[in-house]
Amino acid sequence: MMQRHLPITQRGTFYTMASGGLGHGMPAAVGVALAKPGQRVIGVIGDGSAMYSIQALWSAAQLGLPIVYVILNNARYAALQDFAPVFGFAPSDPVQGTELPGIDFVALAHGMGCKGVRVADAASLERVLKEAFASSDKPVLVEILVA
Repeated sequence: MMQRHLPITQRGTFYTMASGGLGHGMPAAVGVALAKPGQRVIGVIGDGSAMYSIQALWSAAQLGLPIVYVILNNARYAALQDFAPVFGFAPSDPVQGTELPGIDFVALAHGMGCKGVRVADAASLERVLKEAFASSDKPVLVEILVA
């Protein structure tokens, strides 16, 4: 789905993991930014995955890296819920500990030295993203409420 809206047209511009890797995206963005000095890095990450390695915000802030973290917040560990049947859960079974209501990623960003902004409506998404991408050479977190 993401590639349909953000086509990958140049070699060396899209990085991901080879297999399941919850928590990989945030510190991987730090690594890419360190490997490509002066280039803006955009990390698109789910809220559940972000919770595995949120401390990458601190590293990005301390190092002054030009990363825009885009957190898609659906208030749940969707990957874990989607994999639940593989682990023996019936489709109607609750998967304990996978709901993530009320996490304030903007506050977490501020607490770790990063600018943060929340988008709750589609009408302001383009403006907020343009501002984040044009920001100084410091990390910015954009939390997009999707559920």
